[in-house]
Amino acid sequence: MQLSYALAVMLIAGAPNANAASPTVRDEFDATSVSDNWFSCGRDENRFSFGKIPDEARSAATQIVRALPQNNVLAFAWHPKGCAREDGTYDRDGSERSELWEAEKVLAPMGTDIWYRFDMFVDASITPTTGRFVIGQWKQTNSPQDAPILAQRFNGRAFTVSIEQDNADPNRDPKNVLCRVFIASQETAPVEPGFGNAHTLVKPAQLLSLMKNQMLSVGHDAEDLAHGAAPLSLPGLTGCAQGLSVTRYNSLPDPFGKWTTMVYHLRLVSDKTGLIEIWADGKKISKTEGVIGFKPFLAKEREYFKFGSYRNHAEFETVTRLDHFIRSERKADVDPDGTLAPP
Repeated sequence: MQLSYALAVMLIAGAPNANAASPTVRDEFDATSVSDNWFSCGRDENRFSFGKIPDEARSAATQIVRALPQNNVLAFAWHPKGCAREDGTYDRDGSERSELWEAEKVLAPMGTDIWYRFDMFVDASITPTTGRFVIGQWKQTNSPQDAPILAQRFNGRAFTVSIEQDNADPNRDPKNVLCRVFIASQETAPVEPGFGNAHTLVKPAQLLSLMKNQMLSVGHDAEDLAHGAAPLSLPGLTGCAQGLSVTRYNSLPDPFGKWTTMVYHLRLVSDKTGLIEIWADGKKISKTEGVIGFKPFLAKEREYFKFGSYRNHAEFETVTRLDHFIRSERKADVDPDGTLAPP
């Protein structure tokens, strides 16, 4: 019986502690059905296929998200998120998605020092006027906030990576409970997510003029609306970004219409010892240290990765693909020859 992922996690008895080793997960997606490493979030607007890609010398998990009629999307927007049950029904959430989730049996404890490597393909359908578009995110089970800790965002045809933390700004609007900090961005994109309204797009030149340790931060609430809190923050200054140090080394590559190899080194903890290192196509992109995630930190909870389109309603179809997936507590497993994640 296929339960919603949230319900499946709630049924776990005796989650492992943060010091327990998590299994190494490898997947080339060469079979014609998905392995038990993954949970497929089936919904009316998506399709999944696995195995050999026509006219390519590789296999992959292929995910397609299509436009739903807007009346179907909006009519059920107040229901909780959900994936298809055994009878095909699910709780609509006002979004369109085509995601694979790490299966419950392989989830790592929160705070695990862990490495991810994967190849991703994002087709060229996303436009400079497209709003919220997430393809790849890391979340916490039973999170105190309904938000990803770490997310790959493609708003406005700009590849960025953001983290979320509690909004500690004493002058914040009470409903502005989250702080989003962009820790990596695509230099060549014509536009990139900005501040003010979360779907407003600004020229990337505002970021290009910053020093390496500066970041773009934006306060927002659970509805993904921004309220203009301190758009540019340095570590140690007031504003919604607190307890963070971000160093940028290179810009993210243009990922549209081609394969991109991503490596992430993660320690997702909110006690000032958090760590996120990012590499793309063999180049180090950024390093983030400090408070990452939401308080209180509960080691009994687990973290999980999701890949595939997650967006507001859009009038176009998007194809994403995932291949060469490796997750391990050992760097040598994801980068055996040292070319994908150089120092």
